[in-house]
Amino acid sequence: MARRRPYLSPAPMDRSPDSPSFGESGGEHAPRPVRYRVSPRYLAGNDGELAEQVRRTLIGNQWTCWTTRHQELHLFDAEQLRLAEHLPLTPQLLLDDDPVVWQFSARVHREALPSWNTYFTANTPHELVTAFATALATEPDVTTPTGCYEARSALGPLSRAGWAPDPTDPARTYYAPQLLACVTFRRLPPEIEDSNPLPSAPGWLAWAEPPDGALRQWAAAFSPSTPASLVTRFCSALADPTPVCRVRLPPGTSEHLTVSL
Repeated sequence: MARRRPYLSPAPMDRSPDSPSFGESGGEHAPRPVRYRVSPRYLAGNDGELAEQVRRTLIGNQWTCWTTRHQELHLFDAEQLRLAEHLPLTPQLLLDDDPVVWQFSARVHREALPSWNTYFTANTPHELVTAFATALATEPDVTTPTGCYEARSALGPLSRAGWAPDPTDPARTYYAPQLLACVTFRRLPPEIEDSNPLPSAPGWLAWAEPPDGALRQWAAAFSPSTPASLVTRFCSALADPTPVCRVRLPPGTSEHLTVSL
């Protein structure tokens, strides 16, 4: 993935050229912000709720959560074999200069290194990350390596939703309408950690980026040994046309969104 400028923090989007804000008004006794229905979801941001939504999802699946004094979250299942970390102040990795804030992994026993790792940057829509987290918490097997056919089949939800295959790589790369988002199965940057010893082993990259020069909205990376079933759940959530509720939207997305009450 080409390196680009870091993504700006979320900001309100105008209702119209004459409106100063999107779903908000100032004042000491301001009413609760209006939540709008927004699509496509991959450009909708996350209202700054990503950490809390993922935490609730995993706690609801009987995971344990440790919170540090720096508000970092460390979550794990009862066997401590499935793990999630939220590290907003000390990111361990950049995807196109965008800091990774959520990292998920699984291991075969407590002393083992992770079999695979998956990474999400800060402005990934929370519906996408919670879909992945739910799959990680509920799938019976999350450490068996994925075969090549299964890996490519993980992109099936995108094809069924009408995403377009890349004409130069039709089995491995799909684009959303108007090229607003992409998922590709390809060789990953060396910083993506995985138990597979082959440096050329492919994994998945996903991102959303308006084609008019606006900043990339978010990015995600799935190391080669990530179970295809988990990536499939992510792709299903990504391609879901159902609008999501938002108060605040990322800058540079208004002309690509459908917004309604």
